[in-house]
Amino acid sequence: MALVCPNNLHFATFNSKVVDGNPTSLVAVNSGELSVILLAGGSSRRMGSDKANVEFGSGTLLTFQLEQIPSTFSVVVVGESIDIKPTINWPTITCTRENPPGAGPVAAVAAGLEHVNTPAIALLAVDAPFALPRLLRCNLDPNSHALIPREHGGKIQYLAGLYRSESLRRALEQLGSPTDKSMRELTAHLPSIDYLELGPEDGQDFMDIDTPQDLVTAREFLRTHPRVKP
Repeated sequence: MALVCPNNLHFATFNSKVVDGNPTSLVAVNSGELSVILLAGGSSRRMGSDKANVEFGSGTLLTFQLEQIPSTFSVVVVGESIDIKPTINWPTITCTRENPPGAGPVAAVAAGLEHVNTPAIALLAVDAPFALPRLLRCNLDPNSHALIPREHGGKIQYLAGLYRSESLRRALEQLGSPTDKSMRELTAHLPSIDYLELGPEDGQDFMDIDTPQDLVTAREFLRTHPRVKP
C-alpha cells in the first residue's frame, strides 16, 4: 500500500515528557510553531541500498521515524515514493521531491519548505533514528535562527537541527540555485547559529547510519535505547 500524502496540514509543537531522566513520550501542543522536514532521499552509496527502506525496529528507518511523531503533527517527507502502510497514529504527511531528483540535501530542504507554514522546523535525515527525541527537548530561542548539534570532535549535524523557516528561506534566496549545494554553504547565509554542544556520551543519540556496520551498531543500540512514542 502506498504512502498516503494528504495536502491538508495540521500543525502543533512538541514538548517531551521526561521520566527518571529518560524521554518516554512526545506530547503535542497545539501552538502551531514547529513542523518536521524528514529527508528520505540521497544516493545511499555506502549503504548499498535505499536507507529509508532498510529494516529497522518493527519496520523500516522511515516508519521508525514516523512512529516517533505525534499524530497531530505535520511532516514533510522529501524523497522517492515509498510503499508503507500508514496507521491512524501517524502524523499528517505531505510527500515531495527535490528538483531535479538527486540534487542534494539543500535542494531537498528547499522542496520541503514549500509545504511549511510554521515559524520553525525540525530538520531531520532519515538515517539518524535516535536524534528526534533529544532534538525536541531543545528550545530554539526566539531571537535564534538555528540550533544545530555539534559533536565533541567538531562535526556539525546540519541534518538534525532546529531552524527558523523564514531564516532558511532568506538563506536560500541568497545562496541561489540549491542544486548540489551543501548545508554548510546554505547555513553560511544565516545571520547566526547557536550550537548544541555534544559530549562523547551523546554520540549514539545523534549517530548516522551510513554503512552496513553502522546499521548493525544502531540495531544493537535500539535494544536498550528508550523508545519514544506519540
